[in-house]
Amino acid sequence: MPIPILETCRKRKRRPKLFGLHSFAEPGCPINPTGPFRDNIRFFLKQCAEPEDYCVRGMPIWCTLLVHVKSCVLPLYTIEEDVNHSLNPFCDHCRCTGWSNHFVSKRKYHVVIPNDRDWNKPLEDGVLNIHSHLLHGLIHCNGSGHLLCINGIEGGSKYLCGREIMDLWDRIYEILGARKISVEDVSKKHGMDLRLLHGVTYGHTWFGRWGYKFCRGSYGILEQNYDRAIEILSSQELGKIIQDFSDREQCR
Repeated sequence: MPIPILETCRKRKRRPKLFGLHSFAEPGCPINPTGPFRDNIRFFLKQCAEPEDYCVRGMPIWCTLLVHVKSCVLPLYTIEEDVNHSLNPFCDHCRCTGWSNHFVSKRKYHVVIPNDRDWNKPLEDGVLNIHSHLLHGLIHCNGSGHLLCINGIEGGSKYLCGREIMDLWDRIYEILGARKISVEDVSKKHGMDLRLLHGVTYGHTWFGRWGYKFCRGSYGILEQNYDRAIEILSSQELGKIIQDFSDREQCR
């Protein structure tokens, strides 16, 4: 069964637009908008996406087809959510980030790459509440946004690794002129917070590769507390840590 937009283009007797995954959204490839996000996203949808012939909960959908070097074609969906018809007009992500001065916006745009197994299926009504997407980003019409989930090989994908997906997301919000993007870093590696492991090893979190920095800690943790924790962990000898935890079940 083909990706739904391919069947839509066949009915419309139009050739679908195909873009390379690793070059898509590079400067000038395929567009180079210079306006604010609210204008750039309209231009992006017109030039780089095809409108689907169905909606989810009244929200229009556009699809961009990306070609991976592993000879697969994957859908990148853009869903426009209007505040007047939204079930969640207030943005909890903005509130948790501390952006309560603008947690209501007229429109917000969801950028979604479904899990591999769903590439050939139409989007369902609950698409915005699924956490198994390879990518789900949200950008308000004012240019502020949130990276809600990212899942690569370890998250169940057979084709895309996390770095490829992050590179794509990074290029998309840069070319669209997004102002600022937040992410709640809850990634784990073998049961431990990846932000700590990566921080000890490289001096920054995994998301730090793309310029993400500490913004707001949970339970009142400040940036200096977090930096001090990383400093203390980095100063410990690995052999001593292994010895201290050798009697724990996780080390057996």
